[in-house]
Amino acid sequence: MQTLILLALVIVIFWVLFRPITKKELDRFNDKNWPDMDLH
Repeated sequence: MQTLILLALVIVIFWVLFRPITKKELDRFNDKNWPDMDLH
């Protein structure tokens, strides 16, 4: 049972970290205008 919960957590964490970034998220990120964060 513990391994099932841990596996589910790992899958969720990987999905959050490596999911494709949507246009809305990119727009929100670009609207913040952080200094020294020009990644274009």
